[in-house]
Amino acid sequence: MATAISLLLFLDRYFGRLASNRSGEWLRILIEEGSSTYIAALLVPVMVFATRKLPPLGANWLRNLPLHGLIALSVGSIHTTITYALRHLLIAVPGVEGAGDYSLSLNRYLLALPTEFIVYAVIVALTLVVDRYRGVRNRELEAVELRAQLTQAQLLALQRQLEPQFMFGTLRSIAQLVYANPKAAEEMIARMTALLRHSFSNEQSHETTLEHELRVLDLYLEIMRLRYAERLFVQVDSPVQLSRATMPRFLLQPLVENALRDGDDPSMTLVAARISVRAEDGVLVIRVRDQSRHEHPSSQSMAITNAADRIAKLYGPGYGLTSEVLEEGTQITVRLPLRLP
Repeated sequence: MATAISLLLFLDRYFGRLASNRSGEWLRILIEEGSSTYIAALLVPVMVFATRKLPPLGANWLRNLPLHGLIALSVGSIHTTITYALRHLLIAVPGVEGAGDYSLSLNRYLLALPTEFIVYAVIVALTLVVDRYRGVRNRELEAVELRAQLTQAQLLALQRQLEPQFMFGTLRSIAQLVYANPKAAEEMIARMTALLRHSFSNEQSHETTLEHELRVLDLYLEIMRLRYAERLFVQVDSPVQLSRATMPRFLLQPLVENALRDGDDPSMTLVAARISVRAEDGVLVIRVRDQSRHEHPSSQSMAITNAADRIAKLYGPGYGLTSEVLEEGTQITVRLPLRLP
Protein backbone atom coordinates (compact mmCIF):
# COMPACT_ATOMS: atom_id res chain seq x y z
CA MET A 1 0.00 0.00 0.00
CA ALA A 2 2.78 2.44 0.94
CA THR A 3 4.62 1.59 -2.29
CA ALA A 4 1.52 2.21 -4.41
CA ILE A 5 0.85 5.57 -2.74
CA SER A 6 4.46 6.70 -3.09
CA LEU A 7 4.45 5.74 -6.78
CA LEU A 8 1.24 7.70 -7.40
CA LEU A 9 2.68 10.76 -5.68
CA PHE A 10 5.92 10.34 -7.60
CA LEU A 11 4.15 10.12 -10.96
CA ASP A 12 2.07 13.19 -10.20
CA ARG A 13 5.14 15.30 -9.40
CA TYR A 14 7.29 13.73 -12.13
CA PHE A 15 4.87 14.47 -14.95
CA GLY A 16 4.57 18.00 -13.62
CA ARG A 17 8.35 18.37 -13.83
CA LEU A 18 8.34 16.69 -17.24
CA ALA A 19 6.01 19.37 -18.54
CA SER A 20 8.56 21.94 -17.36
CA ASN A 21 11.47 20.12 -19.08
CA ARG A 22 12.95 19.07 -15.72
CA SER A 23 12.88 15.31 -16.25
CA GLY A 24 16.35 14.79 -14.79
CA GLU A 25 15.03 15.21 -11.25
CA TRP A 26 13.09 11.92 -11.22
CA LEU A 27 15.38 10.17 -8.70
CA ARG A 28 15.18 13.05 -6.24
CA ILE A 29 11.38 13.11 -6.52
CA LEU A 30 11.21 9.35 -5.98
CA ILE A 31 13.40 9.63 -2.86
CA GLU A 32 11.33 12.48 -1.45
CA GLU A 33 7.95 10.84 -1.98
CA GLY A 34 9.14 7.38 -0.99
CA SER A 35 10.75 8.54 2.25
CA SER A 36 7.69 10.55 3.28
CA THR A 37 5.24 7.74 2.49
CA TYR A 38 7.17 4.93 4.15
CA ILE A 39 7.81 6.92 7.33
CA ALA A 40 4.08 7.74 7.46
CA ALA A 41 3.28 4.04 7.02
CA LEU A 42 5.46 3.22 10.03
CA LEU A 43 3.51 5.76 12.11
CA VAL A 44 0.06 4.48 11.06
CA PRO A 45 -0.11 1.88 13.91
CA VAL A 46 0.43 4.72 16.41
CA MET A 47 -2.47 6.68 14.92
CA VAL A 48 -4.73 3.61 14.84
CA PHE A 49 -3.89 2.81 18.46
CA ALA A 50 -4.68 6.40 19.51
CA THR A 51 -8.02 6.27 17.68
CA ARG A 52 -9.09 3.08 19.43
CA LYS A 53 -7.73 4.10 22.82
CA LEU A 54 -9.29 7.58 22.69
CA PRO A 55 -12.47 7.32 20.55
CA PRO A 56 -13.14 10.73 18.97
CA LEU A 57 -16.85 9.86 18.85
CA GLY A 58 -18.95 8.91 21.82
CA ALA A 59 -19.42 10.00 25.41
CA ASN A 60 -15.86 11.31 25.93
CA TRP A 61 -15.41 13.14 22.62
CA LEU A 62 -15.00 16.55 24.31
CA ARG A 63 -12.01 15.25 26.26
CA ASN A 64 -10.54 13.09 23.51
CA LEU A 65 -10.55 15.59 20.63
CA PRO A 66 -7.94 17.94 22.19
CA LEU A 67 -5.82 14.89 22.99
CA HIS A 68 -6.00 13.86 19.35
CA GLY A 69 -4.84 17.34 18.39
CA LEU A 70 -1.76 16.93 20.58
CA ILE A 71 -1.11 13.44 19.22
CA ALA A 72 -1.46 14.69 15.63
CA LEU A 73 1.02 17.48 16.38
CA SER A 74 3.48 15.01 17.92
CA VAL A 75 3.15 12.42 15.16
CA GLY A 76 3.45 15.12 12.50
CA SER A 77 6.60 16.53 14.09
CA ILE A 78 8.15 13.06 14.31
CA HIS A 79 7.24 12.37 10.68
CA THR A 80 8.74 15.64 9.48
CA THR A 81 11.94 15.16 11.49
CA ILE A 82 12.60 11.59 10.33
CA THR A 83 11.57 12.29 6.73
CA TYR A 84 13.90 15.23 6.23
CA ALA A 85 16.76 13.49 8.03
CA LEU A 86 16.33 10.46 5.75
CA ARG A 87 16.15 12.67 2.64
CA HIS A 88 19.34 14.42 3.68
CA LEU A 89 21.12 11.05 3.84
CA LEU A 90 19.69 9.64 0.61
CA ILE A 91 20.18 12.73 -1.50
CA ALA A 92 23.94 12.41 -0.89
CA VAL A 93 23.90 9.33 -3.13
CA PRO A 94 25.84 10.04 -6.35
CA GLY A 95 23.69 10.62 -9.41
CA VAL A 96 20.83 12.45 -7.68
CA GLU A 97 20.13 15.72 -9.44
CA GLY A 98 18.35 18.80 -8.16
CA ALA A 99 18.98 18.23 -4.45
CA GLY A 100 17.17 20.77 -2.32
CA ASP A 101 17.55 22.17 1.17
CA TYR A 102 16.55 19.51 3.73
CA SER A 103 17.61 21.32 6.86
CA LEU A 104 15.05 21.44 9.68
CA SER A 105 13.61 24.73 10.89
CA LEU A 106 10.49 26.03 12.60
CA ASN A 107 9.18 27.21 9.25
CA ARG A 108 9.63 23.71 7.85
CA TYR A 109 7.46 22.25 10.64
CA LEU A 110 4.80 24.93 10.22
CA LEU A 111 4.58 24.36 6.47
CA ALA A 112 4.21 20.59 6.94
CA LEU A 113 1.66 20.89 9.75
CA PRO A 114 -1.56 21.19 7.62
CA THR A 115 -0.65 18.12 5.59
CA GLU A 116 0.24 16.16 8.75
CA PHE A 117 -3.12 17.01 10.33
CA ILE A 118 -5.00 16.01 7.17
CA VAL A 119 -3.19 12.66 7.02
CA TYR A 120 -3.89 12.05 10.72
CA ALA A 121 -7.59 12.87 10.25
CA VAL A 122 -7.81 10.50 7.27
CA ILE A 123 -6.24 7.65 9.26
CA VAL A 124 -8.61 8.30 12.17
CA ALA A 125 -11.63 8.30 9.84
CA LEU A 126 -10.53 5.10 8.09
CA THR A 127 -9.95 3.41 11.45
CA LEU A 128 -13.46 4.35 12.62
CA VAL A 129 -15.03 3.07 9.39
CA VAL A 130 -13.11 -0.22 9.48
CA ASP A 131 -13.88 -0.79 13.16
CA ARG A 132 -17.56 -0.02 12.62
CA TYR A 133 -17.69 -2.50 9.74
CA ARG A 134 -15.92 -5.14 11.81
CA GLY A 135 -18.31 -4.52 14.69
CA VAL A 136 -21.34 -5.00 12.45
CA ARG A 137 -19.77 -8.10 10.92
CA ASN A 138 -18.93 -9.55 14.32
CA ARG A 139 -22.49 -8.98 15.54
CA GLU A 140 -23.81 -10.77 12.46
CA LEU A 141 -21.49 -13.70 13.13
CA GLU A 142 -22.52 -13.75 16.79
CA ALA A 143 -26.18 -13.80 15.74
CA VAL A 144 -25.50 -16.78 13.48
CA GLU A 145 -23.64 -18.50 16.30
CA LEU A 146 -26.49 -17.81 18.73
CA ARG A 147 -28.97 -19.36 16.31
CA ALA A 148 -26.73 -22.41 16.08
CA GLN A 149 -26.47 -22.51 19.88
CA LEU A 150 -30.26 -22.26 20.13
CA THR A 151 -30.70 -25.22 17.81
CA GLN A 152 -28.22 -27.23 19.83
CA ALA A 153 -29.87 -26.16 23.08
CA GLN A 154 -33.28 -27.22 21.78
CA LEU A 155 -31.92 -30.61 20.82
CA LEU A 156 -30.16 -31.04 24.15
CA ALA A 157 -33.26 -29.92 26.04
CA LEU A 158 -35.34 -32.36 24.05
CA GLN A 159 -32.82 -35.08 24.80
CA ARG A 160 -33.07 -34.25 28.50
CA GLN A 161 -36.88 -34.42 28.33
CA LEU A 162 -36.92 -37.63 26.36
CA GLU A 163 -34.04 -39.44 28.01
CA PRO A 164 -34.82 -43.12 28.76
CA GLN A 165 -35.17 -42.63 32.51
CA PHE A 166 -37.86 -40.00 32.06
CA MET A 167 -39.65 -41.64 29.13
CA PHE A 168 -39.58 -45.19 30.43
CA GLY A 169 -40.58 -44.08 33.91
CA THR A 170 -43.53 -42.11 32.56
CA LEU A 171 -44.63 -44.91 30.24
CA ARG A 172 -44.36 -47.37 33.12
CA SER A 173 -46.54 -45.10 35.23
CA ILE A 174 -49.09 -44.85 32.42
CA ALA A 175 -49.17 -48.63 32.09
CA GLN A 176 -49.78 -48.99 35.83
CA LEU A 177 -52.57 -46.40 35.78
CA VAL A 178 -54.40 -47.71 32.71
CA TYR A 179 -56.37 -50.25 34.81
CA ALA A 180 -56.09 -48.75 38.28
CA ASN A 181 -56.91 -45.16 37.33
CA PRO A 182 -57.71 -44.70 33.62
CA LYS A 183 -58.47 -41.00 34.08
CA ALA A 184 -55.04 -40.35 35.62
CA ALA A 185 -53.39 -42.29 32.78
CA GLU A 186 -55.28 -40.18 30.25
CA GLU A 187 -54.18 -37.00 32.02
CA MET A 188 -50.55 -38.12 32.00
CA ILE A 189 -50.70 -38.79 28.26
CA ALA A 190 -52.25 -35.36 27.68
CA ARG A 191 -49.58 -33.62 29.76
CA MET A 192 -46.80 -35.47 27.99
CA THR A 193 -48.33 -34.53 24.63
CA ALA A 194 -48.43 -30.86 25.64
CA LEU A 195 -44.82 -30.99 26.75
CA LEU A 196 -43.74 -32.68 23.52
CA ARG A 197 -45.70 -30.14 21.47
CA HIS A 198 -43.78 -27.37 23.17
CA SER A 199 -40.49 -29.17 22.57
CA PHE A 200 -41.17 -29.37 18.84
CA SER A 201 -42.26 -25.73 18.66
CA ASN A 202 -40.97 -23.76 15.68
CA GLU A 203 -40.14 -20.80 17.90
CA GLN A 204 -36.62 -19.64 16.96
CA SER A 205 -35.98 -16.93 19.55
CA HIS A 206 -33.18 -17.77 21.96
CA GLU A 207 -35.03 -15.97 24.76
CA THR A 208 -38.49 -16.15 26.25
CA THR A 209 -40.27 -14.83 29.33
CA LEU A 210 -40.20 -16.18 32.85
CA GLU A 211 -43.95 -16.66 32.58
CA HIS A 212 -43.50 -18.93 29.57
CA GLU A 213 -40.77 -20.96 31.28
CA LEU A 214 -42.96 -21.41 34.36
CA ARG A 215 -45.78 -22.67 32.15
CA VAL A 216 -43.47 -25.30 30.66
CA LEU A 217 -42.37 -26.20 34.16
CA ASP A 218 -46.00 -26.65 35.19
CA LEU A 219 -46.55 -29.11 32.34
CA TYR A 220 -43.53 -31.09 33.47
CA LEU A 221 -44.53 -31.03 37.15
CA GLU A 222 -48.05 -32.21 36.34
CA ILE A 223 -46.51 -35.34 34.86
CA MET A 224 -44.25 -35.73 37.89
CA ARG A 225 -47.22 -35.35 40.27
CA LEU A 226 -49.02 -38.16 38.49
CA ARG A 227 -45.88 -40.30 38.73
CA TYR A 228 -44.83 -39.63 42.31
CA ALA A 229 -48.22 -38.73 43.81
CA GLU A 230 -47.95 -37.69 47.46
CA ARG A 231 -44.17 -38.18 47.52
CA LEU A 232 -43.65 -35.09 45.36
CA PHE A 233 -43.46 -31.64 46.90
CA VAL A 234 -42.40 -28.71 44.71
CA GLN A 235 -42.68 -25.08 45.77
CA VAL A 236 -42.39 -22.28 43.20
CA ASP A 237 -41.93 -18.78 44.59
CA SER A 238 -41.96 -16.23 41.76
CA PRO A 239 -43.30 -12.65 42.08
CA VAL A 240 -45.92 -11.71 39.51
CA GLN A 241 -44.08 -8.49 38.63
CA LEU A 242 -41.20 -10.56 37.25
CA SER A 243 -43.35 -12.68 34.94
CA ARG A 244 -42.34 -10.66 31.85
CA ALA A 245 -38.61 -10.84 32.60
CA THR A 246 -36.64 -12.37 29.73
CA MET A 247 -34.51 -15.48 30.11
CA PRO A 248 -33.07 -18.28 27.94
CA ARG A 249 -35.50 -20.82 26.53
CA PHE A 250 -35.46 -24.39 27.89
CA LEU A 251 -33.69 -23.38 31.10
CA LEU A 252 -35.95 -24.10 34.09
CA GLN A 253 -37.32 -27.54 33.26
CA PRO A 254 -33.94 -29.33 32.91
CA LEU A 255 -32.72 -27.77 36.17
CA VAL A 256 -35.82 -28.91 38.06
CA GLU A 257 -35.57 -32.35 36.49
CA ASN A 258 -32.03 -32.46 37.82
CA ALA A 259 -33.38 -31.63 41.28
CA LEU A 260 -35.98 -34.44 41.12
CA ARG A 261 -33.59 -37.05 39.79
CA ASP A 262 -33.81 -39.22 42.90
CA GLY A 263 -37.56 -39.60 42.48
CA ASP A 264 -37.36 -43.07 40.94
CA ASP A 265 -35.56 -44.38 44.01
CA PRO A 266 -38.32 -46.20 45.97
CA SER A 267 -36.46 -45.55 49.23
CA MET A 268 -37.07 -41.82 48.82
CA THR A 269 -40.20 -41.04 50.82
CA LEU A 270 -40.09 -37.39 49.81
CA VAL A 271 -39.10 -35.93 46.45
CA ALA A 272 -38.89 -32.20 47.08
CA ALA A 273 -37.62 -29.13 45.29
CA ARG A 274 -37.95 -25.41 45.82
CA ILE A 275 -37.69 -22.82 43.04
CA SER A 276 -37.36 -19.16 43.99
CA VAL A 277 -37.10 -16.17 41.67
CA ARG A 278 -35.88 -12.79 42.89
CA ALA A 279 -34.68 -9.46 41.54
CA GLU A 280 -31.45 -8.51 43.30
CA ASP A 281 -29.59 -5.33 42.32
CA GLY A 282 -30.65 -5.44 38.69
CA VAL A 283 -30.04 -9.18 38.41
CA LEU A 284 -32.64 -11.92 37.95
CA VAL A 285 -31.66 -14.63 40.42
CA ILE A 286 -33.21 -18.10 40.15
CA ARG A 287 -32.47 -20.70 42.82
CA VAL A 288 -33.37 -24.39 42.49
CA ARG A 289 -32.87 -26.39 45.69
CA ASP A 290 -33.43 -30.11 46.22
CA GLN A 291 -33.30 -32.45 49.23
CA SER A 292 -30.49 -34.71 48.04
CA ARG A 293 -27.19 -34.80 49.91
CA HIS A 294 -25.02 -35.42 46.89
CA GLU A 295 -24.50 -34.07 43.39
CA HIS A 296 -25.27 -35.84 40.13
CA PRO A 297 -22.25 -35.49 37.85
CA SER A 298 -23.91 -37.08 34.84
CA SER A 299 -26.90 -34.80 35.16
CA GLN A 300 -24.76 -31.75 35.64
CA SER A 301 -22.80 -32.51 32.51
CA MET A 302 -26.03 -32.35 30.52
CA ALA A 303 -28.36 -29.83 32.16
CA ILE A 304 -26.18 -27.62 34.34
CA THR A 305 -23.10 -27.37 32.12
CA ASN A 306 -25.25 -26.77 29.05
CA ALA A 307 -27.22 -24.05 30.84
CA ALA A 308 -24.03 -22.37 32.08
CA ASP A 309 -22.54 -22.34 28.57
CA ARG A 310 -25.68 -20.83 27.06
CA ILE A 311 -25.86 -18.09 29.70
CA ALA A 312 -22.21 -17.21 29.09
CA LYS A 313 -22.83 -17.02 25.34
CA LEU A 314 -25.96 -14.90 25.69
CA TYR A 315 -24.98 -12.47 28.44
CA GLY A 316 -21.21 -12.60 28.89
CA PRO A 317 -19.26 -12.24 32.15
CA GLY A 318 -21.06 -11.28 35.33
CA TYR A 319 -23.84 -13.81 34.78
CA GLY A 320 -23.93 -17.57 34.94
CA LEU A 321 -24.76 -20.62 37.00
CA THR A 322 -23.25 -22.01 40.19
CA SER A 323 -23.84 -25.23 42.12
CA GLU A 324 -23.27 -25.74 45.82
CA VAL A 325 -23.93 -28.51 48.32
CA LEU A 326 -25.77 -27.32 51.42
CA GLU A 327 -26.52 -29.12 54.66
CA GLU A 328 -30.12 -29.65 53.60
CA GLY A 329 -29.45 -30.44 49.94
CA THR A 330 -28.02 -29.10 46.70
CA GLN A 331 -28.73 -25.64 45.31
CA ILE A 332 -28.33 -24.34 41.77
CA THR A 333 -28.17 -20.54 41.48
CA VAL A 334 -28.73 -18.84 38.12
CA ARG A 335 -27.86 -15.16 37.60
CA LEU A 336 -29.31 -13.37 34.56
CA PRO A 337 -29.61 -9.71 33.55
CA LEU A 338 -32.97 -8.34 34.71
CA ARG A 339 -34.77 -7.19 31.57
CA LEU A 340 -38.40 -6.13 31.76
CA PRO A 341 -40.47 -4.65 28.89
